[in-house]
Amino acid sequence: MRISRRKLCGIILAVALAAGFSASASSITSIQKQKEQNEQALSEIQSEISSLEDQKSELSSEVSSLSDELTETILNISVLESDLEDKEVEIEEAQEDYEEARATEEKHYESMKLRIQYLYEAGQESYVEMLLTSDSIAELINKVDYAEELQEYDRRLLEEYQEAKEAVVALQEQLEEEKTELLEIEEQLEEEKASLETVIAQKESEIEDFDSQLSAAQTKASEYQKKIKEQTAQIKKLQEEAQKAAASTSSSSSSSSSSSSSSTSSSSTATVSGGTGLGASIASFALKYVGYPYVAGGNSLTNGTDCSGFVHLVYANFGISVPRQSSSLASGGTAVSDADKQPGDVVCYYGHVGIYIGNNQIVHASTASTGIKVSNMYYRSIRCIRRYW
Repeated sequence: MRISRRKLCGIILAVALAAGFSASASSITSIQKQKEQNEQALSEIQSEISSLEDQKSELSSEVSSLSDELTETILNISVLESDLEDKEVEIEEAQEDYEEARATEEKHYESMKLRIQYLYEAGQESYVEMLLTSDSIAELINKVDYAEELQEYDRRLLEEYQEAKEAVVALQEQLEEEKTELLEIEEQLEEEKASLETVIAQKESEIEDFDSQLSAAQTKASEYQKKIKEQTAQIKKLQEEAQKAAASTSSSSSSSSSSSSSSTSSSSTATVSGGTGLGASIASFALKYVGYPYVAGGNSLTNGTDCSGFVHLVYANFGISVPRQSSSLASGGTAVSDADKQPGDVVCYYGHVGIYIGNNQIVHASTASTGIKVSNMYYRSIRCIRRYW
């Protein structure tokens, strides 16, 4: 049978578009892998940043605590210096008291020596004089007793002056001992202060080092975020191109089919392509509900459900338990690359999920206005592909 020129052109165009679509899908897979590697690197950098921030925070707490100790030590030194000044005043006062006591003792001692010298030089003559000048024995006895009492008084007074001087000397020794003790404490506190200042300086240096590491890590994180943003944009652009190519391929095929009287019209119903076994069965079962409504939070394949509920209910039909939330679906099961995807796999987007049916298409509970439908899998940025069967 001879093929018409128009049909042949349509076939060639379809093949060319399909080849371009395949190349685009390959590029998307490659960029997606690079993006995943960058996301992994970014995650590691962010973990490192978190760890550095925790260590820096811990160091900052230590520095704060050490600073409190240093402040307390400086306060103690200040009070101690005030005590030392007071002690110096007490020592000076004690020295003045000592000088005064010694002068009084010496003065009294000199007076007593004069009286002793007089009594010695007078000797018996004094006692004879007292006898001759006394009117009675009682008066004589009184005069003798008075002389003896005067000597005893001088002796006691001298002893008291000596005791007072010795007490002042003892006080001086005590004050000097207390001063020495305060000086030793001050020396210890000064050493403690110097040690705290050294440790604080070291800790602050470590904090500066953490700041440097954090700055470097944050710079790396920014670089990875920039790469991921660029790769996301590239993937989106390629997905849009792939979607246009798929639409062109479908249009060319329809045109070619309608130009031949012997060809049959294409079916508007999507079918599972390229899969076998359980995965294909899951995809085929999911396709049965195309056209049914989308209901946020719904839990019925016929009365309405949302994207994650649709996946959950379809898998439950095969006795497979999967998460109910789209974010959880993106982290469960087994990771599958774009090149190795098969019908039945869950295609995860950011905030959305669908079931792959082959030929780069998915079936999913899309929106309230469109319900459960079949779409090109690259119609939006893909987060990952997971396999639960």
